[in-house]
Amino acid sequence: MLWPTKSSHPLRGHPLTKGLPLPSVSGTVEVARELGFKHYEVCIDLPDGRRAMIPSPYQGDLLLYMLGESGLPYAVNWTVKDRKEAFGERRFSSAKTPVQQNKDRDHARLRTELEMGYYASAGIRTVQVSLDAVEPTVIANLDLLFGTHQLPLTLNRTLLEDFSAAVLEAVKGGEPVAFVAIRHAKLWGHRDQFIAKIYQDIWDRKLVVNFLQPILIDRPLSTEGGDLLEVFSELFQETAL
Repeated sequence: MLWPTKSSHPLRGHPLTKGLPLPSVSGTVEVARELGFKHYEVCIDLPDGRRAMIPSPYQGDLLLYMLGESGLPYAVNWTVKDRKEAFGERRFSSAKTPVQQNKDRDHARLRTELEMGYYASAGIRTVQVSLDAVEPTVIANLDLLFGTHQLPLTLNRTLLEDFSAAVLEAVKGGEPVAFVAIRHAKLWGHRDQFIAKIYQDIWDRKLVVNFLQPILIDRPLSTEGGDLLEVFSELFQETAL
């Protein structure tokens, strides 16, 4: 939520920021005024029966809370679109006249500057993230993992820890990890849970694999390169590189 009026830093109240002089966030009304951008307003009914227009909060996409190498937290704002071109023009895929297109381009530019200025007032960096900048293989791998990353497992915790260790050894030895799941299932049953545990370990980064290649557990998993936190490290930096 981007507040119309001046508000506290998003990290205010975090245990690791206790005692730190965190700057406030300028309200979107102030930032819009500086940009010459018409702030969005909504009509409300007042107690005396009159109606009035008031500034409405804008909605952001993702505000990430990160832990820096110094041990202090920081925030990074992500603004997300399906295509990079959508950042430069509102309703990018819609048919429109040249006049409307220019209006939509101006609106998109100012709306972007509004959000960037809002967070920059508190020292928070804004990053533009678009789906078309992500490799299709990476998207497919994340889709595969997401479906099981919070699946509850009923197997004994110690058994699952031993299984994870066996999976890690299999990866190091070039053995397909599905074979480990099959062997454990013959002893303990619940093959689906063992398979889910493989995907959960990858999701939780207990098992780091190459996301630039398809994650196929019936084949040896690659661990060389393709670490998403390295490939997309720029998206998580406190300041631009």
